[in-house]
Amino acid sequence: MAVAASLRPALTSLPPQIQSIRADLGLSLGAISLLTSIPLLCFGAAAPLGISRQARSRSPETVIFFFLAMLTFASGVRVLSGWPLLFFGTVVTGIAIAALNVIVPVVIKRDFPTKITTIMPVYTSVLAIAATISAALSVPISNATTHNWRGGIGFFAVPGVLALALWAPLVYHRRHDALPKITGHAHINRALRRDPIAWAVTLFFGIQSATFYSIVAWLPKTFIDAGYSPTRAGAMLALSTAISIPSSFLLPMLLGRGHDQRRMVFVTAAISLAGFLGMSIAPTSTPLLWVLFIGIGQASFPTSLVMMTLRARSVEETGPLSSMTQGFGYLIAAIGPIAIGLVNQHSKSWTLAYALLAGAVVFQFFIGLKAARPRIGEVDHRELSNV
Repeated sequence: MAVAASLRPALTSLPPQIQSIRADLGLSLGAISLLTSIPLLCFGAAAPLGISRQARSRSPETVIFFFLAMLTFASGVRVLSGWPLLFFGTVVTGIAIAALNVIVPVVIKRDFPTKITTIMPVYTSVLAIAATISAALSVPISNATTHNWRGGIGFFAVPGVLALALWAPLVYHRRHDALPKITGHAHINRALRRDPIAWAVTLFFGIQSATFYSIVAWLPKTFIDAGYSPTRAGAMLALSTAISIPSSFLLPMLLGRGHDQRRMVFVTAAISLAGFLGMSIAPTSTPLLWVLFIGIGQASFPTSLVMMTLRARSVEETGPLSSMTQGFGYLIAAIGPIAIGLVNQHSKSWTLAYALLAGAVVFQFFIGLKAARPRIGEVDHRELSNV
């Protein structure tokens, strides 16, 4: 949970500050689009680091501590000077988060093999809480401290410092506990790349992430263009992530228990579709309702993590499947913010952009039905009886 609280603030504290960053550093809208997509590109390219040969030779606690330190350092460094450090720090934070995204599901599978559908919603709820707080407070913290964008973004290196303090004793006590040995690692990777279920899980995760990060990147700008102040626009993003907290916890508990996740796929897709269509067709009529729908639909994120873990047929396969899903999935996701930014730039409105997100949700639904269906060999009968 401490790790989870450190992963999202580096991402969601930045979009509410887009106008200030552009004014201060003279960045174009295209450069801002790239800045918001850099973490996703890093998530995809650097995902294998979490289960690399070097990482597997050390305890998960040691690996987590190392990448937490990298994340915390980069989060502070990127606000110290001009755009080179901003971009450099964003790249490093993306690499660190990528590795942590992969290693945490392995640890959950190792320590809670019969509690996956309980632990994952709690984990993702903490992610959402941290995202909400950073989105809501980024601009107010800046106004109260540095009076520019740097204070509100740099402040959110603090969760990483706290997490490092909690992890330090674990690093010492479990320093000899290496990751589960993955025999035939190359064979497992080849088998996964030929597995249609693994690709369905990957595509579901990628499309879900593309819609989420598009919202993180552009929802504040949508409302700023509609006349909202940056603080109020940031609050709309915070509202979206805030409602995802109870929905990401309660909906999986009500609809996602067990190994069949198809009900969750249907419900989250329907709610997300309503929100995106509302923002496309009548964005100013009931914006709070559309934002709430979009936030509730983000319960598809814990669903994707649960499927990623459940569709692995062993603990040894969890790491490679997590790496494949997040590696390819985040590369897919990186297209989202860039595409939405370009569509808005050329169409001069947000109507087509949100229609594009609605279409992505429809595709996500059909892919999700395949990824959500359980298959023989995922878990042994003892695990099935205890889930």
